[in-house]
Order: sequence, then C-alpha cells, then structure tokens
Amino acid sequence: MRVILKDKKDLNTLKLNGWSKDGYEIVGSQDEIRRDNDVEVISVKFSKIGQKTFDAYPNLKWIVCRSHGYDNVRVDLAEKYNVGIVCTNPNTIDVAKWINDKVIGSRAIVFGGGRIGKKFCEIYNGETLVIKSKTQYNHSIVRDYDTIVIASSPTKKPILTKELLNDFSGDVVSISRPYCIDNRALLDAIYDGKVKRAEMDMLDPKLRDELVNTKKCNYYKHTAWGNDKTAYN
Repeated sequence: MRVILKDKKDLNTLKLNGWSKDGYEIVGSQDEIRRDNDVEVISVKFSKIGQKTFDAYPNLKWIVCRSHGYDNVRVDLAEKYNVGIVCTNPNTIDVAKWINDKVIGSRAIVFGGGRIGKKFCEIYNGETLVIKSKTQYNHSIVRDYDTIVIASSPTKKPILTKELLNDFSGDVVSISRPYCIDNRALLDAIYDGKVKRAEMDMLDPKLRDELVNTKKCNYYKHTAWGNDKTAYN
C-alpha cells in the first residue's frame, strides 16, 4: 500500500516515523500525478480530486481531507468508485481563536453549529446565539447582535445576504467558503454603513477588489487555519 500526501504547505512538522520510503510520497499541489496501482490513500489540503485522480489511482480506497470540508472532492466519483472520504478537522481550535481575535463586540450571532462554531462560543468572552444550518429564523434577529460570525460548512445558497443585513449594524467575521457570502450584499451594506468592518478569511473574486478597496473589508486569503504549526505532530 502507498499513501500520497498532496499539498506541502501544512506538512512542515510532519514526522513519519516507522514508514518506509516506499510507503508514502509527498507531492506538491502543482506536481503532476502519475498512474500508480499501489496507491490506496491520498491525503489533500487544497487540491481538487476529480476524474484525473481516480484514473491515476485505480485502487484508491480512501481520500483524507486535512480540512473541515470536502468540497474539493468530486463526491459523485468517490461514490462511483467506492472510495471513502474523511475529514480530519485539524485546525478547530486555531481557527476558533482566529475568529475570537477578530470579534471585538460583546454579542455575536454565529451561523454554523459545527466544531469551529462551538469552540469559538466556548472561548468567546461575550454573549452568543448559534444558528445551525437547519434552524428556521427571522432575518431581523441580527438586530440584537453587534457581530455576525459565519462559521458554516459550504451551503448551496449564501448565508450573508441582503435580507440578513437589512436590519443589522456592526461587524462581520467569516471563515466559511466564498459561496456562503453574497459579495454584492456585503459591499452594499458597507456603503450603507450597516457593516462597519468585515474580516473575511475567504472571498469570491467577484467584487473582491471593490470590497478590499473600501478599507473596511480585510481579506486574509484563506490563512485562518495556518497559525497552528503543531497540528500534525
């Protein structure tokens, strides 16, 4: 059995004690993959896993995502080839601390009841309300809070919308995928003075420059996870 560890950026502290040199291979995100019948496990952080990967590794059994989601994996193909997917959630505490460092208000409404959202609520020195993905709520509920935290797993429709921001005044902090954010709604809310400050770990390219140019939106290029140098010890 061979293991492919793809993407190098978060593997700087990795120690593979007891593994033979033939047992694993570390591959950069831009490196070409080659056909290998012995590979049964591939571990990724950012790289997309599609048909090319499944063709290269016909005996693949597991995809390990060193992340909190697997939207970079073609799930339909994994099901077709009977390949399992697992997420390691390695940076829960680190990302929760990142959110906590960015929230300066005393009342935060948190969209996302997963590991990161729960950990943030544990360490945050303020009042919180958690809105889980299936929770029904009135958009006007945000008027009672000074910070909106988006810590949700990927969604089909944006969470941060014009309707949500209509009755809001305060800050926005997000570590969620870009499609959880309606950039036009966020930009208009900044122009209208509804959003005073936005701290965004990820942002869709559309209107991203315009958001950053307002000087009220900070874009961190998906680095919230990157402060913990011991996650894989």
